[in-house]
Amino acid sequence: MILLARQLLDSQKILEAMLRRLPSTHNEYMHVCDRLRRVKAGLAGEQRVNAEWLELDLPSPHYFLHDFQTMNDFGSTHQMDTIFLCPHFLLILEIKNITGILSYDASFAQLTRTTMDGTVEGMTDPFLQLERHVAWMKRVLQRERFHLPIVHAVVLATRNGILTKGFEGQPIFHVTGLRASIQRWTEIYQPIETENLLPFAKRLLSMHTRLKKEVTVPLKEMMKGVVCPHCANGQPLMYHYKKWTCPRCGLVDYNALNRTLEDYRILVGPQLTNRSFREFFAIESPNRAYKLLQQLPLKVEGEKRHRKYWIMD
Repeated sequence: MILLARQLLDSQKILEAMLRRLPSTHNEYMHVCDRLRRVKAGLAGEQRVNAEWLELDLPSPHYFLHDFQTMNDFGSTHQMDTIFLCPHFLLILEIKNITGILSYDASFAQLTRTTMDGTVEGMTDPFLQLERHVAWMKRVLQRERFHLPIVHAVVLATRNGILTKGFEGQPIFHVTGLRASIQRWTEIYQPIETENLLPFAKRLLSMHTRLKKEVTVPLKEMMKGVVCPHCANGQPLMYHYKKWTCPRCGLVDYNALNRTLEDYRILVGPQLTNRSFREFFAIESPNRAYKLLQQLPLKVEGEKRHRKYWIMD
């Protein structure tokens, strides 16, 4: 049973909204493109592992929490790609979609990748990340007085990631090794009584909190207005006769207002005023802004100049 499904990451939404509004000449443009590429690669890897789960004969009952996010008692965050619970064990997975020749030096806690062109890149040590998550989970189990063995592993979602000898003895395998690992852990650990497993899984679910991602480029450096989804560099649409039209490619965009409202929610927040709406949508007339606001699915609070609008989920 999937208690927490995998969703499009907030970080991807933010990066995509930034790219829609950053000029291609901006000094952060290529950096944002690279970050978005990495986020999409990570999502593709997670989906590949999801497909592998479907083919496995899993202990019953079992529960999944994907993209689990929470904050510990010290104010630090934890983001776990997958938590799998069954009567035998609790598994924490860190999923990596990394290509190239991978090397690991445990004495320096250093993971490196050598690409096809010979470039060597340093990467975050995934085993230290997992150890942090395991330590947090142990505290939760102790606090809840629930006993369940914890296992953890890094899963490579692509066969184009080549592991070298430095990984020997580390909890890491390609996605096709998930079946054998689940079987081995099932044989090692004796099952517990199942009646308390679901309540504990739901307790974990209650700790899930979507962590707010920061917008790394100041809003003042982004293009304002209702922009064309087809043209580059934030080409603004023109509003005439209740239609949004692109003067460059001729597109008539009937979803322009709602799409721009979503950009506002992602980049600014859920609350608007007539003034903040005009500034982001590049509309000069307060009266026109008021009429456009009436077309949007917003919750209204207050009257006249004290009126505020809230974007509904």
